[in-house]
Amino acid sequence: MIERRDWKPEEVIRLTLRVLIGFVVAGLVQSLCGSFGAEGRPGLGRWPALVLGQVCFHGVVVVAMAVFLRNQRRSWTAGFGLATGGSARAIGMGILAGLAFLPAAYGLQWAIGTWLKTLGVELPAQTAIGILTEADAAGRAAIFLTAAIGAPWVEEMLFRGVAYPFLRDLGWPRAAFWGTAIAFGLIHANRSVLVPLTAFGCLLGLLYEHSGNLLTPIAAHVTFNSAPFVLLALDIRLDR
Repeated sequence: MIERRDWKPEEVIRLTLRVLIGFVVAGLVQSLCGSFGAEGRPGLGRWPALVLGQVCFHGVVVVAMAVFLRNQRRSWTAGFGLATGGSARAIGMGILAGLAFLPAAYGLQWAIGTWLKTLGVELPAQTAIGILTEADAAGRAAIFLTAAIGAPWVEEMLFRGVAYPFLRDLGWPRAAFWGTAIAFGLIHANRSVLVPLTAFGCLLGLLYEHSGNLLTPIAAHVTFNSAPFVLLALDIRLDR
């Protein structure tokens, strides 16, 4: 069980505003870097632009979260239960859950993608996945560090670490559970992965609620996000 966090509403609002500003700034950085090569000028390329945008956003979130925790008079360990139940147990549980969910996730994505295609709906690939297939070894390593390692930490701190207990402690446990899961699916902005990612968001919420340690959903998230890199390394392609 997650202990009550009693996050201050005003601090949650400030954190949200800082994250939104960071999202906009990161988008501008990625857009500017991606268009730098227009009109014959030397460009950075698609994967460096993506990585720079992600690093910018992750940096803003980490700084904003540090300020948030300081104003709440909480350490990272106390704020996210990082010592609850033991780190090794929490991480192991997350890895196993992430691995167990992968077949269901890819099955759902394939089924929904097939259904949408029969309706004539075009399904663009996720940006990071599309760029990943085009990148060289250095690009794939950089994308792995930001998308498979960095993004899970950032997203779990925001969705499960702050939003979920904040809504739950206000007396809205269902809104906390379903709201964070649906929002998690929506932010990836891809119709074919909305349902599997929302289902994954539900699993991440359950893992955090059961373990009380944010390392558990983070480990599951890292495992899940690492799957495309493993499949690419093994030259395995899954049709939608």
